[in-house]
Amino acid sequence: MILIVDDDSALAEICVMMLESYGYRASMARSGAEAIAQVAAKNVDLIVADCVMPDMDGLELSRRIRLGQRSATMPIVLMSGSLQSDVAVGSTYDAFLRKPFLAEHLLAQVERLLPHLAKSKGQETLTA
Repeated sequence: MILIVDDDSALAEICVMMLESYGYRASMARSGAEAIAQVAAKNVDLIVADCVMPDMDGLELSRRIRLGQRSATMPIVLMSGSLQSDVAVGSTYDAFLRKPFLAEHLLAQVERLLPHLAKSKGQETLTA
């Protein structure tokens, strides 16, 4: 399952619907704390998280996810529309998407990070 973490419910729902339309199982969390709870309770394969959220930013979420024994190697994609959040890919996450992004860009990261779950690509535009 792919977990979309964003305090912007509309964008998170669009991402979930788009991924499901390509045959992926997807769910959403509206905060870092909710994401951590879902990772502990569900079989999450990949996280796509916003960098800027009120309770816990995406970098802190990725650091905490990497501390978990079950989730230490879980692929993480961070996304943001903020110019300040374009940070180099580091040890706590695997890819970065600048909002708004095309659906094909998200799908390309999913296929790259989860090749065993790869599906066909689309052309929708996802906006923040």
